[in-house]
Amino acid sequence: MEKLSPVYSVVVPVFNEQEVLPAFYERLKNTLDNLGLSYEIVFVDDGSTDGSYSILKNFALNNSAIHVVSFKMNFGQHRAVTAGLRAARGDYVIALDADLQNPPEEIPKLIMKMKEGFDMVAGVRKLRKDTFGRRFSSLITNAVIRLVTGLSMSDYGSMLRIFKRETASKLARVFEKNQGYITMLVAKVTHHVGEVEVDHDQRYAGTSKYTFRKLFVLFFKIFCYYDWFSRFFIARGNEPLYVIDKEIEYGKEIIKIARP
Repeated sequence: MEKLSPVYSVVVPVFNEQEVLPAFYERLKNTLDNLGLSYEIVFVDDGSTDGSYSILKNFALNNSAIHVVSFKMNFGQHRAVTAGLRAARGDYVIALDADLQNPPEEIPKLIMKMKEGFDMVAGVRKLRKDTFGRRFSSLITNAVIRLVTGLSMSDYGSMLRIFKRETASKLARVFEKNQGYITMLVAKVTHHVGEVEVDHDQRYAGTSKYTFRKLFVLFFKIFCYYDWFSRFFIARGNEPLYVIDKEIEYGKEIIKIARP
């Protein structure tokens, strides 16, 4: 008998976060339990080289509400989020990082704002605990995305978001065909976006995965993959630019996904 879909799906991209995962999971689970509604957690291991995948498998084996998606190598945060959006079954899909800079306890704020009827609600980080360089690069990125897409948001870089199920599915399909920067691709799906101010903390453990090289690649994707450049220089068709195949482990509790 097929299980009923949960009300909430939480998608969490993970890359080398073994030090923070136990604390993150405990806080996220407590937050979701307090909502009093059904939920699932979809962890997406983005080719971690530490013990993250083993920790996630242990979570899944001890909690049927947890599913683990695993890439065989690192493909980046946005592709990991897309895989999670595809795997999610909930009426509403919440995305956040595992580093605890976006506290899981802020999720109810997004849910309350979502009740106003938005297709997506994004967290706006107040009193950011990032370095000056990270904050400055975000300022420039925000301005560029606003110019290119016409989507007006206060904080494009915050991964703490909640989507309607239909919006999340559309966004995943658009990303699979366009790649690029998932935040700006939201503008291809909807402009009915709400925002709510959320707390922002220091990293609980480990180091940031962002580098200047990744920021350079990000700007390249913003200019080259959103619209005008791709129309003329990137071949397009009805087929996605990449395909995710599934391999089942441990019954149906753990899903291993590899890009060909």
